[in-house]
Amino acid sequence: MPSLEHLEYNPNIIGFVSDIGPVVISLNAARKRYGELPSEYKLVPEKEGRLKKKGLNLALGKLVTEALKRKENTFKKIIYDFYQAWHRDYRKEFNINIQLFQNLNNPINLRHVLESNRGVLADAAGLELRSCLEEHNLIRKDILNSIKDIDLPEKSERILEKKIKNLQQGKKLELVRESLNIIRASRIIKRIKSRTSLDIIEIDHDILHVFTDEISREIINLSKHISILGTEKIIGVRGTGVEIEFASRDMSYLMLGKETGDCTSDKSPFQADADVENIYWTVFPWILDQNYQIMKVFYNGEFVMKAHLLPLFLMHDGVGDIVLAIDAIETVRAFRDDLEEHKRDTLLENREVIFNRVMEEIEQLGNRMGIQRIYAEKFSNTKWVRERFESFKEIFLHVDSLVKLDELEDIYCLSLELSRHMGLSPPGEIFMEIQMKNTSLQPLVTHRTAGVKPYAVIRGNP
Repeated sequence: MPSLEHLEYNPNIIGFVSDIGPVVISLNAARKRYGELPSEYKLVPEKEGRLKKKGLNLALGKLVTEALKRKENTFKKIIYDFYQAWHRDYRKEFNINIQLFQNLNNPINLRHVLESNRGVLADAAGLELRSCLEEHNLIRKDILNSIKDIDLPEKSERILEKKIKNLQQGKKLELVRESLNIIRASRIIKRIKSRTSLDIIEIDHDILHVFTDEISREIINLSKHISILGTEKIIGVRGTGVEIEFASRDMSYLMLGKETGDCTSDKSPFQADADVENIYWTVFPWILDQNYQIMKVFYNGEFVMKAHLLPLFLMHDGVGDIVLAIDAIETVRAFRDDLEEHKRDTLLENREVIFNRVMEEIEQLGNRMGIQRIYAEKFSNTKWVRERFESFKEIFLHVDSLVKLDELEDIYCLSLELSRHMGLSPPGEIFMEIQMKNTSLQPLVTHRTAGVKPYAVIRGNP
């Protein structure tokens, strides 16, 4: 009989199957019954001698990546529109405000900043770059005439960056600096328009409401180049101390596991812990789920940690309530105390400050949403995080008492809409791994009483 420390990794996962509905099934059984070969989706080439291992969510993964590669560079608006028409009202049913789980920033604050700076934003948005460069004779006329309009912002910026290095103090230097700033500001405003469809002058309230965080992020960038009043009201990464943002629902979302080297990396060789089961397949339902957020944590501008968050319905002692679950906290290699060759002491010396600040931010998020209980999965890819969770009071719950809102039916229906929009075959089933419900992470604990796990109580009465 194998020891408990080396039991086969075969947790129960949740799923939604087209002709069945919600299911709870073991990972191995799901692979055997519903798994497909990556080569069938051309995700890997067929190769003689290659071990044929079936994977989950391949149809969904193909759908998501194709959509992101095409014109859909973000799922934010698609997700928002879908859930606006969804048949559930979370406020009425659970007394929580799920909309406040979509953005860290307040759209009213952002609108006020945009309206207060309308003049300077209009000037930057309306920049006639070629005329400006000709007027101030910043680039030789023959070079300027050889640059196509579409390439002018990028190429002129590059030319002026080189020129500024060779200039001494004086009016010419100040003029080049001012021109560089206005060019960069103009490019940021164009980027806001292309990524969110927001005209920064004629503000569309619905678009502003959906892309509050994304636009706020760009306004912070914009303030580095032109004077913007009121940006202290905006939450974002400026490069000082502990700062947070929600992961953008674009292609970068799929690469987060690679950045931290955890089990959600797109390829198992990028994992820091090679012996841990790779579950990249679960990232695809996450990106489509408004009820699943990944909070990115930065320290002095450097990405150091991510926290996976989702509300779960808890049925305990005959009482139903909503819990904000910290489903995972994963750190980058440099922030791990158990990887000698990667760890960085300057980060580890500040781990208490960073961790405590993140817990404060999650508590504030719970307050805004109206969720009183916050429980955390104790398992992490990082030793010091696991030890830190051990210092909290704990509560023991059976994993079956924690239920995912809508049990993936919402994500399955959204995938059907997306497949129709893309003209691709819809997935027949979707699966998701939730660490809070995974009893294979700490077999020594869960073996004592089958299905029961201890959770760290961040807020609430254990």
